[in-house]
Amino acid sequence: MIADLIRRPATHAEVAADGVRAAAVLSTIVMVFWWGPVDVAVFFLALGGLTLSRYARPHPVFDAVYGCALMFACWSSVLNVYELISWWDLLVHCVCTGPVAGMAYVLASHVGVLPAAGHTRRDRVGVVLQVVLLGIALSVLWEFAEWAGDAWVTEDIYVTYADTMGDLAVATLGSLAAGIFLAALTRERQPTLHN
Repeated sequence: MIADLIRRPATHAEVAADGVRAAAVLSTIVMVFWWGPVDVAVFFLALGGLTLSRYARPHPVFDAVYGCALMFACWSSVLNVYELISWWDLLVHCVCTGPVAGMAYVLASHVGVLPAAGHTRRDRVGVVLQVVLLGIALSVLWEFAEWAGDAWVTEDIYVTYADTMGDLAVATLGSLAAGIFLAALTRERQPTLHN
């Protein structure tokens, strides 16, 4: 794992993904000095996810998209954009759940829990389905956490039936898009056959 974390980037996409990681580190430092403990915790969680993604060795373009999605969600939270724009919550659920579900699939296949993506059409369909199912599962867990936070921590967390169903619906759409994107990147990596 250490070798994966300290290896040098070899492509422009890997440099971009590492640039997003560097931005996350800088953002976390900013949180420590100028924001509160909750905001620091949000960025520490993102740093954990970005560290795992470097270990999992996803396609570097997907890695960069995943990192940008995490940063987008973190800064949306810190800057309270959810309170300023009514539909922002749906946008974040759509844009972020898919890359997180895709990275969960990449990590699970990297450690052997799920089968790695193959190069056949059937394999790519399997990737899409697994990413969608992971996205739905992660969304349900998130909605449980929101409900628990509202019930036992603070009533500032907005939880209604319509909000939960909307979040689950757009998260599923985002996961479908991420699964298709990941499968397309897998196809791009296909070895060419020489006769």
